[in-house]
Amino acid sequence: MASQDLTPDALAGFAAQLGDTPAHQACPHCTSSPAGMAWLVGAWLQKTGRPAPRDVRMSRGYTVRVGDMRVSVVDAAALVRVL
Repeated sequence: MASQDLTPDALAGFAAQLGDTPAHQACPHCTSSPAGMAWLVGAWLQKTGRPAPRDVRMSRGYTVRVGDMRVSVVDAAALVRVL
């Protein structure tokens, strides 16, 4: 079974103008939902100076796969690359 493409949600997070607002407070989705986790990853990618997200999908547990990278969203306020 193919996993759901979450790239549009990640791109929305990447494009969000957050200013000083923490991403987990600005997220328009429940942060534990797949759409919310993808949005947070997009915002994290933008904040850390990485390129716009491509091919974003859920991975195991509270991780999101972005291309060849996995990002842990266990703590919505502190995302971390795990692979």
